[in-house]
Amino acid sequence: MDKENLAINTLVFWEQLKQGVLQEDLLDLLNAMDITKVEIRREFIKNFDREIHNIGNKAKQFNMEVYYSVPELLYENGELLFSALEKYLIEAKAMNATRIKLGIGEYREARNEDISKLNRLCEDYNILLTIENDQTRENGQIHKIKQFLEDVSALGSKILATFDIGNWLWQQEDPMTNAKLLKEYVAYIHLKDVKGGENPQATLLDEGDIEWRQILKELPQVPLALEYPCGSNASGQLAIELAKLAK
Repeated sequence: MDKENLAINTLVFWEQLKQGVLQEDLLDLLNAMDITKVEIRREFIKNFDREIHNIGNKAKQFNMEVYYSVPELLYENGELLFSALEKYLIEAKAMNATRIKLGIGEYREARNEDISKLNRLCEDYNILLTIENDQTRENGQIHKIKQFLEDVSALGSKILATFDIGNWLWQQEDPMTNAKLLKEYVAYIHLKDVKGGENPQATLLDEGDIEWRQILKELPQVPLALEYPCGSNASGQLAIELAKLAK
């Protein structure tokens, strides 16, 4: 694949993050590997005032594009959470992030005034908003995601999709089928392999049940992030995973 489209989600370094390594320090390692895009995870930030500015400064120094993964929701009780979203956008701007990802939440209907306000908010912060199929029943099933994207698109929304290839197995849904259904909305891809069954488990590429290469051929050529733990020697394993992408 085109390396310019490749991002690394910091979940790759899960073992190191658990031991106290800061995400800002991972940018040095990724820059040394000629990685030009990184996805920062909000749940791993400990000191927001310090870390998001350090990440932004390093990203500028390395000319690295930042994406922001936020494990929160757009809607609650049918209402769009504007105040919470703007807080995340302020954080994203401090990191010079160009994209932000959330879950849908308790969505009921798309309203013109909400979509207009949402578009203006994203334009003000110069950021692309995407929603992801996560591993929950509430936010990870194709029928809800497709309906939401169709509804908001009809009102002129610029919201698009982060397509997580592996997460569909938590719903017992077929990634290839869903790729065909959602591809017109896909602006970002999370790549992982997964062993399916009653208790799915993320794995290294080619160690699970997903024909991920075939699925990538069905999806548009958009930025793609590796998003799964790579163990105690994450940098060494990451080099192996990157080689698999070239096959």
